[in-house]
Amino acid sequence: MSEHDAVNTANATAARAAGWPELTGSPKQIDWATTVRADKIREMEASTPPGVDWYREVMLRETSAGVWIDSRNHPWQAQFLGCVTDEEMEALKAKAVQDAASEQ
Repeated sequence: MSEHDAVNTANATAARAAGWPELTGSPKQIDWATTVRADKIREMEASTPPGVDWYREVMLRETSAGVWIDSRNHPWQAQFLGCVTDEEMEALKAKAVQDAASEQ
């Protein structure tokens, strides 16, 4: 087993234990994307946005291994924006406006 295989297996085990949705794609894509997804979630958690659980929940909506792989070189926020609904985006915008107004 290669080092990459061991990392992918560890990330897959952790994802299952956490109850994360299964990814779709070819077996090789799923192995790779499982690690990409775990890395992006860790990156997001390290930035500690308010409501970190909600951000994780939104990001985990994406179950396509190909999408996770394609976004591997982008910041976690790009993945998040691809998963957020229009209604959620409008709520985020409204909160940002409200927060900005209260700071003045």
